[in-house]
Amino acid sequence: MNNIIRWSLTAGLLFSPLSHLSFMQANPVFALPRSEVVEFLSGIPVYTLLSEDGLPIGRQMDNGSVVTPIFMSRREAEAFAAELRRIDPEEARSYRIQVLPLSRIYEIALQTSDNSARLFLDYIPSSAELQFARQLANENGQKYPGDVPLYIARIESDQSYLTIKQNNEEFVPVFFEKATIEGWIETVPQSQPQLSQSISINIISLSGLIANLEKHDNQLLRSLRFWPSEEMMQIIRSNSQNQPQ
Repeated sequence: MNNIIRWSLTAGLLFSPLSHLSFMQANPVFALPRSEVVEFLSGIPVYTLLSEDGLPIGRQMDNGSVVTPIFMSRREAEAFAAELRRIDPEEARSYRIQVLPLSRIYEIALQTSDNSARLFLDYIPSSAELQFARQLANENGQKYPGDVPLYIARIESDQSYLTIKQNNEEFVPVFFEKATIEGWIETVPQSQPQLSQSISINIISLSGLIANLEKHDNQLLRSLRFWPSEEMMQIIRSNSQNQPQ
């Protein structure tokens, strides 16, 4: 099932382990069609806090723009809500934790990109994954700056990426969890024992990846697919079971 897909070193360097953009850029100029970026983000459930009117919670900046936190795990969203209740109980009563597709939040932010009061997305990682990413980066003599970490398996000998073939389509999985990618890598020697000692894990940031999707269009970007975290998979399974037949 596991295959190697070879990309030029230039394409590989597109994903800097230290790329970091906290907010979506205003007025993005899309290299990939906007609809394809939205589709890429559509399968990922995330958490946000919405008011009774369906508006996301946010911090207003001096220029009138609003920064809203987007959480990858319910635990982080609940910790944020608890802190809000401590600081401002009355305000907290106006908000509830809601699960939405990342694509929907992204579209809302895009719709405000031409307004004077823009909506910026601040992607909040799982504290555990952030710690894993920092440890892994430190082992490689680097420093992970923050944001939601994503993991990609790479072949050190030629800078190519491991792929999965599914339904006659070959794609590069991008993982939200370090444990999941490690478990996947452990299966590689079963089919390709020569690779067992040459696979490394690259870290990129979610916001950095989205920025690359907005700015570039190449075969590597088009081959990427998110591999949801276990928590995300539970939400996806639950929603699938609740869909009318």
